[in-house]
Amino acid sequence: MTAEYTTNIADPVGPVVQAGEIADAVAEAVRIDNEGKRVDIRNRGSYVRVEVDGGECILHRTTIEEQLGRPFQMRELEVSMPSFVGRIETGTERVRFYLASHATARKEETA
Repeated sequence: MTAEYTTNIADPVGPVVQAGEIADAVAEAVRIDNEGKRVDIRNRGSYVRVEVDGGECILHRTTIEEQLGRPFQMRELEVSMPSFVGRIETGTERVRFYLASHATARKEETA
């Protein structure tokens, strides 16, 4: 579950989740939902740190459900996530972790 890279991600974003089935599902869901981006997974024993390169990490509820093999509500993630890197937008269907520099770019894309 740990990625093998010799350099750290310069501007990481992503969740820090308590170890267990949700952390395992979130780690795999982040890889799926952020295809093409570098994803580092660091298992620290009691928690799992998930870091995505590129200043933005998207995580969909349905992808987590697929990994768990059961229904999942995003509030379960909030309870299992003692920390995160970056800023966060939460919703019932997805969570977005991002750097402040990506907040403006995202608004311009949707305008």
